[in-house]
Amino acid sequence: MPERQPFTRGLRRAFRDLVAPARPGDGPVNHISLGTHCHMAHVLKTEGLRTWSGPFDWIFSTPGMVRDCLVDDFASLLRRADLETIPISERPDPSLGRCRHRVFRERYGLPCVFNHHDPASSDADYAFLEAGVRRFRTAVDDPAARNHLWLMTEQALDPDIVRDMAETLATRKSRNTLIVIGVHPGRSEAREAGRVDGPGSRWLTVEVAAASKGLRFGSREDDRFLSSLVTREAAEI
Repeated sequence: MPERQPFTRGLRRAFRDLVAPARPGDGPVNHISLGTHCHMAHVLKTEGLRTWSGPFDWIFSTPGMVRDCLVDDFASLLRRADLETIPISERPDPSLGRCRHRVFRERYGLPCVFNHHDPASSDADYAFLEAGVRRFRTAVDDPAARNHLWLMTEQALDPDIVRDMAETLATRKSRNTLIVIGVHPGRSEAREAGRVDGPGSRWLTVEVAAASKGLRFGSREDDRFLSSLVTREAAEI
């Protein structure tokens, strides 16, 4: 049987949502990436789930930084005085690694937050960041909305940080579910190795053969496994 293409799956899902009868109290359903880099947003878009861009879609972060942004409603991230253009001499490539954030550099050792943009020096890039935050706030402040917020990381995960994120999201007006995917590369095959369900959250531990290369893993089998996992979890929420 030929492999089903992600774009086709997205079309089928969109058609299903259009023809499904509306239920009382139904509002928009948003699938929102919380990073920790662009891989998560790319998978959601490929699977036809992500329909707009948020602030974490295109930046480098850590679980702790994401938690902090949720707690202070992005006040620190948007403080332009803390954004700093990275000198070209310090970049891996002149067009990459463009901007860092002083607070998150000191707090989490992040050498770069904005890889392809520089909101420190570009008004257009800063406006793009503001727009992503505005969309995010609109989604979590809509009482009718159901938001599924996805964080995927190969970094070590602190249970307290996961709990803090879920508790903070629970204070917003919308109905929010946090889905955390902790990735462990270097294993023999892709598989789900653990799962913890908590109030308003799901924490999945997965093992894959190769680490993320940015938008996908180093193994096509790992890519297929992640797509299947995300599709399954989205259908069960």
